[in-house]
Amino acid sequence: MHFSNAAALTSALFSTIAFAAPSSEFGWKPLTATVQLANDQSGNYANVVIPVDGVKRPVQELWGNTAVAHNGLVFASTAQLTAFQQTTVCTITEERPYLDASLGAERTSVSLGQPVVDLCSAYIVCECEGMGEFF
Repeated sequence: MHFSNAAALTSALFSTIAFAAPSSEFGWKPLTATVQLANDQSGNYANVVIPVDGVKRPVQELWGNTAVAHNGLVFASTAQLTAFQQTTVCTITEERPYLDASLGAERTSVSLGQPVVDLCSAYIVCECEGMGEFF
């Protein structure tokens, strides 16, 4: 069976890409960050591991079944980045009431409001600093 030069080149390119792509088989692990929400009024807190991939995720889905939830609603007064890479930035946002809290290597803890804030419509996104420049 004879391949044309283009077919051989294409085949070689795809096999190179397959081997160059990160894979858990070869020990590559996706980046994650651990974010803790705490309710200073009740004393409850919960840690959640979040992929550092730039995807916006509902706080309600991530913490809805943890110690900071009450009847399925998430209430917290502080957020803390507890495990992360130096380039990780996690941002918690909510339109109403307005909330825009960023966590990173220089600011690992932030007050969300006192005594506690209902985060039922809040989102969190974790990404590498500068990720937007490339994607």
